[in-house]
Amino acid sequence: MRQGNAAAAERYFSQATVAAPGFAEGFLDLGLIQLREGKPDAAEVSLAKAIALNPELQGAHMFLGIAKYQMREVDEAATNLREEIRLQPQSVEALTWLGIVELGVGDADKAAPPLDQAVELSPKDPNLLYLRARAHSLIAQESYQALYQLDPDSWRVHKALGESYSALRQPEKAVEEFEKAVAKEPTNADLYESLGDEYQKLSRFDDATKAYQQEAKLDPHNGIALYNLGKIDVERGDPEAGIALLRQAIEAHASPAPSYFYLGLGLSKVGKNEESAKWLERSMQSDPSDFIKQSGYYELSRVYQKLGRREDSLHALDELKKLKDKQAAAVGQHS
Repeated sequence: MRQGNAAAAERYFSQATVAAPGFAEGFLDLGLIQLREGKPDAAEVSLAKAIALNPELQGAHMFLGIAKYQMREVDEAATNLREEIRLQPQSVEALTWLGIVELGVGDADKAAPPLDQAVELSPKDPNLLYLRARAHSLIAQESYQALYQLDPDSWRVHKALGESYSALRQPEKAVEEFEKAVAKEPTNADLYESLGDEYQKLSRFDDATKAYQQEAKLDPHNGIALYNLGKIDVERGDPEAGIALLRQAIEAHASPAPSYFYLGLGLSKVGKNEESAKWLERSMQSDPSDFIKQSGYYELSRVYQKLGRREDSLHALDELKKLKDKQAAAVGQHS
């Protein structure tokens, strides 16, 4: 809104409140104009009057909270925003502003719940996703610092550092920390899983196998360990062993799409193409990741060809091309 128009609008709504001093919406409109003009002091007076006339007027508490936040009255701002949320529990804007206010005073613990709720209501809002990530990141940092102060050489500290390096895509450093954690807590199956995952990123498959074997030894029915062991065997030239492990992983409720895919891949490598096609098809029907979907279409085209199913093979290749084109278009939009 242009400055001249805003000033005219303020005069209009100010006159309206004089003409109808009991009309709460008039004071709300006046307060909004004053906020837009950068006059939080004046907006506070108008919005407080609107609330006095109608305590349940939607939006009034939220905008009063915003005005108070701009005036650095953060405690009162949070109170007003919570009142707005009480009146409108699904107001994404009010939830977001409450998160912003709490982050502004450095209270990530109080900021996270409203931001979590806002993201549930608006899951594709990039600003909300950023704010929520920031809140949870600050909480994690505070927890890690407290943990470090208690015992800087504990397995939990090394695990936390390993997870941090993993998130930063620094697998070498992550391995160092997970190895230290395992040395201090050798009966924790989850640590071996984390260690094995980082070894795989570094193509240290023998070390990864040993880590997953230890995980499976500590937790014999762990579907993730069985899946990883089977996957590595299939990829590294021992499909028979991999097939057996992947069947066990599926029985142990490992993640369906990748487990089905690698079982199908293993079966194709030993010439069991009919069964391979069935498992690969099941993988594609189990909400696969883009990587598994792309690999699945490629392997299906090969298996169908071996089975003499030329039309199905061409269809799989066509779906693979569509997926690659879609991914390329997405990359182009963000470049």
